[in-house]
Amino acid sequence: MSAQAYDASTLGALALSVSSSVSIVIVNKYLISSLGYRYVTFLTSIHLLVTAVFLRLAARAGWLEPKAIERRALLQFSVVNGVSIGFLNLSLGYNSVGFYQMTKLAIIPCTVAIQQTFYQKQVRSIHWFPYDRAGEVDADP
Repeated sequence: MSAQAYDASTLGALALSVSSSVSIVIVNKYLISSLGYRYVTFLTSIHLLVTAVFLRLAARAGWLEPKAIERRALLQFSVVNGVSIGFLNLSLGYNSVGFYQMTKLAIIPCTVAIQQTFYQKQVRSIHWFPYDRAGEVDADP
């Protein structure tokens, strides 16, 4: 894949991620606050179901490659993810969208701190562009 195609697909994926995330937040806020929707658990279940369906479709289309994962690890991740989304939806019902977004963004440094403190994991630097200034491919993942 050429560098321009790689950049375009990365930018497209980022734009889709941001726009879908913002859309979900706005719709959820409207449902919970304006319409008085009280079934946050059901809303979370629908969110997870739609995500699962689209991931299956993306895998069938060849857009992503499914990876094998141990069932126990998958179950643990699923429970934590579901609870997290449920609490985020609950937070959205009681707080402004701005506060909600800031809280959601705060999850990233908190996760890094927990990983470093309790699991002694180090964060690698992220290379946004796969080529260095000389035009050679940066092979360090």
